[in-house]
Amino acid sequence: MNNEHKEHKEQLKLYDDKEQELERAIAIVREQRREYINQHNLNKVNDNAEETQANQN
Repeated sequence: MNNEHKEHKEQLKLYDDKEQELERAIAIVREQRREYINQHNLNKVNDNAEETQANQN
């Protein structure tokens, strides 16, 4: 394996590792967001949606 090939392989591993790290961080933030929504009962239908449904009937 020549040096250039080894360098490319190492650089790609760094990108892969960073991507995995960011995917884990995104998963954590999404879970925190879900917990916040649940804790504050924000998953209810909002007033605008109710108004839109009333206008459609």
